[in-house]
Order: sequence, then structure tokens, then C-alpha cells
Amino acid sequence: MEKPTTTMEANSASPGRNRASPSVTSSRDHSNPSPLPCGDIEYGGLNDGDSENSEYDNFHKRLEQTRQSIISSAAGDFLDGTDDDCSVLDTDRLSKQQQLQQDITEKETKAVRKLKILVFGSLFLSMIAVVLTAYFLTSKAEQDNFELQFHDDAYKLLGNMGRNVERIFEASDAFVTNIASFAAHTNQTWPFVTIPDFAVRAEKVRSMCGAVYVNTYHVVQDNQRAEWEAYTAKMGPGVTKDSIAAIAAFDGMDWPISTNYTEWNVIFSYEENPIEDPEGNGVSYPGPYLPMWQTQPTLTETEGPYNWDLMSLPPVPGQKRSAMEIMMQDKRPTITAPYLLANPADPERYEEDLNEANWLHSYLPNVETVEEVMQPISDFAYPIYHNAHERIQFNMDEGTQRNQSSENYSEDPVVAALFSVTVYWKDMIKDILPEGSNGILVVFESDCVQEFTYEVNGPNVVYLGAGTFHDAKYDHMTQGSLVSDLRFYATQASTYTGLPLEETYCPLYVSVHASAKMEAAYTSNTPWIFALVTACVFLLTVVAFMVYNYVVEKRQKIIHKSAVTSNAIVSSLFPEAIKQQLMETQALKCLSVDSVPTLETFLNDGTKNDNAFEDERGPTYDVAARNANQIAELFPDTTIMFADIAGFTAWASTREPSHVFTLLETLYGSFDKSAKRMGIFKVETIGDSYVAVCGLPEPNKNHAVRIARFASSCLDDMSILTKRLEVSLGPGTADLALRVGLHSGPTIAGVLRGEKARFQLFGDTVNTASRMESSSKPNRIQVSQKTAELIVEARRGHWLTARKDLVNAKGKGLLQTFWLNPKVLKSSGSVVSSVEDLETEHSTESDNNMEDSEERSTVGRPFSAPQEISEEKLQRLIDWNVELFEDLLKPIVQKRMGRLGPRDPSFVETAIIPDGSSVRDQAVASVRMPEFEPAAVMEDFELDTEVVAQLRMYITTVANLYRSSNPFHNFEHASHVIMSTIKLLQRVATRDVKKKDVSNEKEYYDYTFGISTDPLTKFAIVFSALIHDVDHAGVSNGQLVKEDDPIAVIYEGLSPMEQHSFTLAFELLMEDSYTKLREALYSNQEEFNRFRQLCIKCVIATDVFDKELKAFREDRWKKAFAQDSSSLSDEEAWHCKATITIEYIIQASDVAHTMQHWHVYQRWNQKLFQEMYAAYKAGRANKDPSLGWYEGELWFFDNYVIPLAEKLRKCEVFGVDCDQLLDFATQNRVEWQKKGSDIVQNWTKEEEGRSFK
Repeated sequence: MEKPTTTMEANSASPGRNRASPSVTSSRDHSNPSPLPCGDIEYGGLNDGDSENSEYDNFHKRLEQTRQSIISSAAGDFLDGTDDDCSVLDTDRLSKQQQLQQDITEKETKAVRKLKILVFGSLFLSMIAVVLTAYFLTSKAEQDNFELQFHDDAYKLLGNMGRNVERIFEASDAFVTNIASFAAHTNQTWPFVTIPDFAVRAEKVRSMCGAVYVNTYHVVQDNQRAEWEAYTAKMGPGVTKDSIAAIAAFDGMDWPISTNYTEWNVIFSYEENPIEDPEGNGVSYPGPYLPMWQTQPTLTETEGPYNWDLMSLPPVPGQKRSAMEIMMQDKRPTITAPYLLANPADPERYEEDLNEANWLHSYLPNVETVEEVMQPISDFAYPIYHNAHERIQFNMDEGTQRNQSSENYSEDPVVAALFSVTVYWKDMIKDILPEGSNGILVVFESDCVQEFTYEVNGPNVVYLGAGTFHDAKYDHMTQGSLVSDLRFYATQASTYTGLPLEETYCPLYVSVHASAKMEAAYTSNTPWIFALVTACVFLLTVVAFMVYNYVVEKRQKIIHKSAVTSNAIVSSLFPEAIKQQLMETQALKCLSVDSVPTLETFLNDGTKNDNAFEDERGPTYDVAARNANQIAELFPDTTIMFADIAGFTAWASTREPSHVFTLLETLYGSFDKSAKRMGIFKVETIGDSYVAVCGLPEPNKNHAVRIARFASSCLDDMSILTKRLEVSLGPGTADLALRVGLHSGPTIAGVLRGEKARFQLFGDTVNTASRMESSSKPNRIQVSQKTAELIVEARRGHWLTARKDLVNAKGKGLLQTFWLNPKVLKSSGSVVSSVEDLETEHSTESDNNMEDSEERSTVGRPFSAPQEISEEKLQRLIDWNVELFEDLLKPIVQKRMGRLGPRDPSFVETAIIPDGSSVRDQAVASVRMPEFEPAAVMEDFELDTEVVAQLRMYITTVANLYRSSNPFHNFEHASHVIMSTIKLLQRVATRDVKKKDVSNEKEYYDYTFGISTDPLTKFAIVFSALIHDVDHAGVSNGQLVKEDDPIAVIYEGLSPMEQHSFTLAFELLMEDSYTKLREALYSNQEEFNRFRQLCIKCVIATDVFDKELKAFREDRWKKAFAQDSSSLSDEEAWHCKATITIEYIIQASDVAHTMQHWHVYQRWNQKLFQEMYAAYKAGRANKDPSLGWYEGELWFFDNYVIPLAEKLRKCEVFGVDCDQLLDFATQNRVEWQKKGSDIVQNWTKEEEGRSFK
């Protein structure tokens, strides 16, 4: 079938464009065309398209176009009265039809509006329900977690507290049994029983129970008092001394030891004090008595060490009998009522508690304040029976021992003594909960004393004071128990086999409460966040629905309006049945109309069609479908520009990847802006090549002139931007130049479809334009004969100058080309670009058209004649150096501010120089690197403006101290060395896959010998690169010695030029003009000495021909890096390796051109040759350098450069960069071996010609 083409489309085609597939004239007879219903759309013949298989996804679009066409044609003909086939509409019928349609529309609109309200209402209600559900579920989960954690913590507290109570009575039970047994076996009768080594035995009980005090009280009857007092007078001093000696000897016991105490051998009461009344007679009331006897620890400061009567204690308020009286009667273990409550509401009791606390404070170790001691405490009293050792029964079946209670014996047991353990209640509940369990309140309550409260925060306990402090809000969660019943909470089964606990005396109830503090740890904003997120999701859904509804409604209104109008017009002309048939037919016809796809259309809408499919044989394509939708055109009138950056590959080889991309992005970004402004179509960039075209996709009859102006604009941008970028990208950037080629002719352009579809240019015009660029010259625009003719036709022939030599283009033969002169363009009102005078040198064609085209230089071709650095270039180099040294100085100041503090105001730098010693004599074998310190980085940190000003002044002065007449040893070469040094230092500070796998900064510091983290070391290395050739004479050290030059005489012929440069630059730094700069650089003598030593080592290291230094370095290398390192300690070897690595950095940087791109090597090698040849011509060299230059370079590669690159790799701190240096050095040596002889001959001829002139 043939593809139809509308007249409207044909009329809209752009003039001058030749289509690849022009439409074929229809076979329909156009001599008497029959008018179409309601329109003049005429259809041409059909091509070999596939219109019947129209794409379904374009159906609605084409249908709407058809309707619009019908509406426009029919409405226009109706209003103008020019359509003979369309009758005049019946007004009444149209009104009825419109009314009917309006009624239907209003009805549908109301229904849709109700549905919308229902949907929005449902969404709103759903949102509220889901938000509330999310909030309450999340809140409940947090509350459940809080309550669950509280119950778990409360159970742990009560259980461990119960276990602690049992442990106290278990220890007491075992101890009193041993006491009774010992008394029986030693035939001692109660109360006249003394246990030897009591302090040691009791200390174990005290430590196990966490008690502060343990002691024994013996029961003494009235008739035994005199005998008892006599017994204590006899035994007391010895018992006290033995106990004090045990305290002094016991490891880990930190109790005060006192030998100044009062022995009172009478029973005294609670209110008496033997220290205040040493002549007293003791108590006057009748017995029985409970005098204190043996204690641990023995306390002697405020009262006697024994005979204090426990029975003299009054009962607690509300009790008729004291705890001791009840225990003596009931004969059961008893816990006394808590005391030391620190309750200000009971002044009398508070005063007694304060006295007791002061007494304890004088003895308890590691207690600073009385408040720490004045906390609730109780005595755990355990009775000792006369025959306690006989009341033990060993159960053979269970393997346990059990003390028989008094109920199991016919005789009533007699209490002979009392064993007491004094424990703080806080010690019973501390170190139980883990960190994070905070805010749990523990309340102790009793009928005998005021309740008191503790707050438990993990393992720590805080005494809140007398009273209850819990919140009634959490009472429903409270857990508690009597202290006597706490064993039921114990996490382990009870192992207590002693006497049952007394439960009637002042029963103590302990309860555990939650608090707001604890709840806060388990509650968060999560419920609100969940609710908010849920609400946002619903709101976004509603908004999306509303937007979608708005778009659909708007579109529906347009379609509806169009449909109503079309229906009204057609309905007025035809009956309903015919109308339907016509509409369907017309729609099908309109859908079959398909325009020929054009490149411009494709670029605008970006459509894509791929009819590829696969079968078992692989990919198969529907060729017909592909051809029908192919996007490709022939543009007969175009001009293509190829541009390439000359010297880019050599420049990029000395830069970091980020610098390379900065250059290309800046340049090509500027080119793109110019192209957009001037109507040039950018095709692509390949490496450093830029491809653009004019004349497509939009034809332009002035394509040659326009792209010529664009090329000139690119040259101008290149010149301006490279000079501007040199400040940040380093020296040599401004030397880059653009090489441009132009050619005109027909071009095939299209989209090459596939996985990565691209817009492509094809044809001979593309190849020829590439040849024009590759045979052009830096800062030149070369145009072909065809392009030149078009420029001449446009009356711009004065822009052109014929190239005098013919260009040998690959595949084209010899071609006559022309130079486009930007200066003439400037005078013509176009963009500005400056170039050198036209040259006529012959250039050979390279096989590589668009990659590394700058590498095709001829053998021995000179890079530049020796000339002094221009003021403009010198200023750019100074600016670059200032910016670089600012970045190096900032970390030094930051580190000092963050770690070392301010500069010592009394510090004055002093170089310790022995009398008669030279700079070289001051060099140490290895420089001590500083200890590791983490980097201190401050954001937005800027140096003091005065420091920056002095830094700029110093670098400017140093730059002017260099002799600009030297082609090689000048400030430009120093900057090149600095750039190479920075690159190596960056490799040291940057980890890559070839470096050792280290896990932290300290290990990386050790691995890189401290160079990676010490900013002062980095500054010293780069500073040495700046000054290492200051005031260089342009001749070798050997020549200076031969001439008896004053510099050589001063330094006795040993590295004279290096010592002179260092001395000159360092003395300049020490001037008063640079005080602020020095203050920023170092702050103490140690830093100054290290900085000076580093600079000396680096500068002297650049003397690579001194035999003595070379031998010393080889020996040191073997000791540090080779296996023969036994003579050095690990620390010495580490510092030695650091020094060697630093010297290699400056040495490699000084000859970096030999380990860089071939072009870089040739450029600096020629400059050195020029310098040496000039010295020879001036009579400052005995030998013509050209006679041995070729062999000398090979020797230098073999004996210095390549070994140095190999040693850099063995240092293992430079990563992949050392491999690159070695590769370049090896490649340059091979290239020099091939071409070096011819190159030297050409250099020699050039120098001879210059000398002749």
C-alpha cells in the first residue's frame, strides 16, 4: 500500500529540504476532484507503508486530530456558505438537540459530582479511622512494652533483694554455728568465749553480705557481771590489738586504724561514753545485759571497743519492747527497724540519726559527706544458742545440713549470744538492674518507722528521703511484699536452713513503683509520627486524585465540546443512521493519514519504535516496519567543525583526574553556550575532541559563515579560559591550544537506534572535516576548499588566507586548504581571537583522527625557542602558588588551634648552627616525625589576611630571585616541580586498591611514615620544591667549582648551588617582613627545627650527582628497606624510611618530566639542552653538550630515573601512581633511544642558527 500525504503537510514542509522518501502522487484523478464531506482534505496516493496496521497507542491522538479537522472545515464552510454539500442547519432542530445534550450533560455532571463527594468523603473518613487506629495501636504497643519492662524489673528487684536477705541469714547461721562449735571444743563457757582471728573470719561474712559492720553481743546475767568485767579487763586489750592488727594486715580492707582508744572494762549503756567519762562505773540497772564483745571492724574513735550494752537501746516509737528483748524472748533472727532515715519532720530522732551517721562517717572508707552515710540502715540479728553445734542434723539422703528449730527439742534453747550484721538497705537493691532501666521507685513501709523511698537507675540507687514519692497514677502496676516473704520472688531456689525469721516485730513491707521518668523512656513521638505519615499518605492520595480529576475533567470538557459541536453540525445535515456511518468512515480515513517521520519531529517528541523480536535463531527484525519508522535524512548543505585540544594528553598525564574534568567541563560548557546562542548544533564530544555542525537539523544557507564565527569564538574562549584556569589547575594550562578544522558538504544525519541510541553524522563530509582538524595547527582554524568557496560566496573572502603548503590527507591525497584569520573576523564585528602569524610548516597526517592527535609531532620538532617568562604568565604562576600554599598552610594553623593551643609568645626561632658548619653539615641522618594526632578540620576556616599578604609577598620575591634568562632552572620549572610534588603527596594521602589494607587513621599514619597526616611535613616538602633552584646560575655544580666561583668557595665545592638556594630563601623567610607567616607556620622550637631539617634534606637531595651523598643514600636504603636492617631498631627504621620517602618525593619531582608524557619530557629536556648549550657558547662549559647528550640521557634513564621510579614503588605508599611513573620513564627511554639522536641534531641546528643570528 502507498502511504498517504496530506496537502496540508506538503505545504508546511520547510523550503529547501530534500526528503529522503518523497511522497508519491496519488492515482486518484485530480483534474476533477470530488469534494469531501464537510472539508477540503485531499488525500494523495499510498506508498509502501503499513497504514492499516496503525499503532494502537496513537489512536486517540489521531482521532482527536480528525475531529478537529472536521470541525474546522465544516464550521468554516457553514459560516462562509461555501460548502455545497452541507445544507443549512435547522435552527429549531439544533436548539432541541443542544437542549437534549445539555440535559444529558447536566445529569451526568450531577452524578459525577455526587460520586466525587462520596469518594472524597470515604477517603476522609478512612483517613481519620486509619490515623486514629495507627496512633492508638502504636501508643498501646509502647504502653504494653513499658508495663512489661516494669514488671520484669520489679520482679528482678524483689527477687534479688530476697536473695540478699537470705544470703545474710545463711552467712550468719553458718558463722554462729562455727562460733558455738569452737567454744565447745575449746571448753569455753558462755559468756566467756573469745574467738581468735575473729576479724579475719568476720570480714568474709561482712564482704559476702555487703555489710558495713558485724559484731557479737554476749548475754551476761546479773551474777556474771563482775566476772565478765574482770574477763574483759584481762582479755580485752589483746582482743582489740589482734583485731586492729588484722585490719592492718588484711588485703583489700580500707578501714581507719587507731591505737589511741579507751578501754572501759565495765558494761556501759547507750547514753554513756567511756571517752568522756573514763572513770564511770557502768550501768546501774539489773541484767541480763548484752555487752558488745568482738567486732569487725574494731571501732575505737568515739567509744570503747567493747562492753557497750545493746539492751540499753530504747524501743522504737510505738513498740513496748526493743528488738533485742523480742529476740531474746522469741529466740529467732530479727531485722531491726530501719534507722538513719534523715527525717527532718522528727527533730529528736533526726538528731540521734545525725550522731550515728557522724560515727559511721568517721570509719566508713571512701565516704566524703555525712549525707552519704545518713541513709536507712538495719541490723540483722541472729541468736547463738549454748549448744548450737549439737543442734545440727546431717541429712544423708539429701546431702544437706539443717539446724533444728526449737520446736524439735524437748528442752527450751538458751540464747548465749547475738551475732549482728549491719546493712544499708540501698546495698540490698543496687547493682541489680542493667543500664537504661531508670526511674523505678522502691518504697519501704512499716508501722514502727517513717516510710522511705529509693530511686533505682540501672545499677545505681539514689535515696530520695523519708516519705513516699511514688505517683498514684501507676499504683495499678505496683508490686510488693513483706521482707520476710521476699524469698518467694527469689530467682533461685531457697537454700536457707537456719532458724525461721521473726515476723511480728515491725514487719517491713517493700513495694516497687513505676514513675513518669521510666515511662518517658518507653514513650516517644512514634505514634504521632505514624499518624502524621498516615495522614500525609492519604492527603497525597487525595491531592493526586484531585489533580488527576482536574486534568481528566479538563480534557473531557474539551473532548465533550468538540463532540457536541461535531454532532450538532453532522446531525443538522444528515439523518441519524447516515450520520453514524459517516462519522465512522471519516474516523477511519483520518486515522489512515500518516505523515512521513522527519528528524525534527523525532528530536522534538522523542518517540521511539522498535519492532525487533527474537526467535530460536536469534534477533529478527521486521525490515518493512523498521524502514517505515526509520529516522534518517540527508542534509545537502552543512558545515562540520572538528576541534581538538593540542597538548591535552601530555597536560592530562601530569594532573589529577578531577583537574582534567574541570578543564573539559569549563571549556566545553563555554562552547555549548556559544553554540546555543549562534544556532550551532553540538553533535558530541569524544575525549578532548569537540564536534559541531551547522545546517542541520534546521537548514541554514549561511552555515559556513556561521560556523566560522563559532570556531573563532571557541578560540577566543580557549585563550581566555585556559589563562584563567591556570591559577587553579597549575602551570602549563595556558599553553594548551585549540586546533580546528572545517569542511562543508552533504551529510547523512539520523538516530542510530539500539541499547544507547545516539544522534550520528555519516558521510565523506565528516571524514574530511576530521582530516582538516588533524592537519591543522594549534590556535588555527583550517578550512577546506569547499568551505572556503562558500565563505567567498558570502562575500567573506577576506577572512581567508591560502595555506602555502598542501595538506596530505589520508585517503584524499594532497589538498589545498585555507587558514581562517580570526583577526579579520574581529574587524568584521565577530568574536575576538588572537593567533600568531601564519606559518607554512608542513604537517603530516596522523592515523588517529580524534584521539591523542597531539602525539604526531615530527622527530626533533622544537617546542619553543628559549625566551624569558612574560610578566602575565609569571603573575599567573605566582597566583597559582599562593593559592596552593594557602591550602597547605591552613591545616597547620587548624591543627595548632585544635590540639596545640596558641603560639608560645616567648618563642623565638633559633637555628642551632655549629661554628663553621654549612647547610649540608647541618643535615641529620633522619628527621624525627611527630607523634600521631587526629586531623583537626574546621569548616569555613580562612587564614589571617596579613598572613596571606606576607605569603604572596614571599612567593613573589622568590619568583623574582629565579633567573628568568635560564630556559630550565627558572620559576616555571620550579612550579612544575611543585605540581609533581603535590601529585605524589596526594597519592600518599589517598588510599587505593594497591595500598595496604588499614582499618583506621593511626594504622594509615604508621603505614605512610606519618607523611599522610602531618601538614607541616607536607608544607616543608612543597616549600623545598619552591626554593630548591633559587638564583640558579645556569651551570652545573662542577662548573662552579672549576671556575672557583664565590658560591663554590663558600661551600667548599659541596652542593654549592643547593646550599646557596636554601640559604638565600631561608634568610629571606627569617626577615621581619614575614613574622606573621612564620607564626602561622610553626609555634615552638621543635616545630621550627623539624621544618628547617626537612627543608635542608629536601633541597640537598636534589644534588643527585654528588658521589658522597649517593653512597650515603644507598647505604641508608639498604638499612631501612632492604633485609639488612638489623642495625636499626623498629622506631629508627620507621623514621629512616620516612626521611628516605620524603627525599624520593622531591627527587622524583625534580626530574618529573622524565617520568611523564613524551611531549612533557621533550619540552623540558630541550629547555635543559638550551641552557647547557648557552653556557657552552658563553664559555662556561668545556664540552659541547650536543656531543654526548643522546648517550647521556640514556645513561641518566638507566642509572637514575628508572631505578628511582622502582624505589618509589618499593616504598609502597604511592599506590598506582608509582607504576605510572615507571611506565612513562620506560616508554620515554625507548622513544629516546629511537629518536633521540635525530632530535639532538635538530636542536643543535636550531641553536646554531640562533647563535648565527
